[in-house]
Amino acid sequence: MMTPDPLTQLSELPEENPHYLRAATQMGDQREVIADQDIFAANGMKLLAKGSKISSRQFDMLAKHKLSTPLDQVLATERSVDGGQLAFEAGKIIEKDPLIARIVTRGGDPLAIKHQLARLSLPLPIRFRLTVMQNQRPDLFEHVLRNCIVSYALAQQLKLTDPDMAALTLAALCHDLGEMHTDPELLTSGHRITSQERRYIHVHPITSYVVVHAFPEFSPAAEQAILHHHERLDGSGYPYGLRKAEISRLAQIIAIADVSDAVLRRFDLQRLDALFTLNQSRFDPIIVKALRDLLRSVTNEEHHAVVGKDTSLQLAHIADFLQAWLALHAMLAGQVKEGAKSESPLGFLFERMDSIRALILQAGLNPEDVQAMHSFGQDDPEMLAELQAMLSEMEWMLYDLANEIERRAPHLDGISQEALNDLIFHLRAI
Repeated sequence: MMTPDPLTQLSELPEENPHYLRAATQMGDQREVIADQDIFAANGMKLLAKGSKISSRQFDMLAKHKLSTPLDQVLATERSVDGGQLAFEAGKIIEKDPLIARIVTRGGDPLAIKHQLARLSLPLPIRFRLTVMQNQRPDLFEHVLRNCIVSYALAQQLKLTDPDMAALTLAALCHDLGEMHTDPELLTSGHRITSQERRYIHVHPITSYVVVHAFPEFSPAAEQAILHHHERLDGSGYPYGLRKAEISRLAQIIAIADVSDAVLRRFDLQRLDALFTLNQSRFDPIIVKALRDLLRSVTNEEHHAVVGKDTSLQLAHIADFLQAWLALHAMLAGQVKEGAKSESPLGFLFERMDSIRALILQAGLNPEDVQAMHSFGQDDPEMLAELQAMLSEMEWMLYDLANEIERRAPHLDGISQEALNDLIFHLRAI
């Protein structure tokens, strides 16, 4: 599959720059940020002189203009994030999180990732962006460091070469730089993202790629890992919907570290196991096995699984979804020829639905007999916890599929918007 050159897509990207401008200028309210050269608008108008202090007071003025040079290349701050600080912050994460500590120890030398980070020679603009992230988006900063730590341990387990280890470290550290260009309100808990807002999120791998592309410190392997980290083996990812060998292996490592992070934070290994069992067509099984091997000494008592939902309601949700799909399947069956699903705009929908239905049945679930399934584990707390973990992950698979349908909706000719909206409603009935 031929993918577009990300650099040619700059004009197609949604306007995101004000959100990064706001974050960078707000940092100036808490620490000294200055212009280390004159700042010009694209039309040549001088906006600020070299040495000017930058704070949120300058945001409105700067946001009105397209700048001739990216903001991170004309601003400076004392004590910007460097390799030594990254190593220190990684050490704090390893010290406070027993699962991350176990992964690092099982991966080999527990100090290796700290040494790798300390050796990094980052371009000043990248250091500035990481400083803005640490100051304004500390949760995102911790996430990229956690991803970097787990990705590096996986690379050790998989015995990657030294050049690949170095490229992976840079890529994992910078894979979400593009999220600094996204409105943080879209990512807050409880916010219902619209299809238009989701477009901003889906371009962040391209934005991250564009940010690092100018710097020779980032090899093509590192750039591709950043660009592909949200692609999935079955073609369900973004921004290009790549499949299997089209996806950089380093990106596949970062992807597995990425989706694992939230579950590892909750110390919910039953949910982690369900995640990869149900999504086995989306992630590289060798890398998944490497992660499971790194966690293999965790005992059942350490899982701390908590049953937080009524399993009968979860099963009813899945049953409603299957009924909605059967109705839509009958309507569309004649439009997709057997054996040509991957080439059809509608084919991905049939493939993903068939895969989810097969997983539901293979798991031994019978959505048509909700009461029997719910009572199945009532006398066995451990079994009930496993069932709840599996159902919770299935529900997130359905929610993710709803996002995928919305992303591809402009290309789904021959399907009524009403039928599509009905299916999306049932997918999201969490």
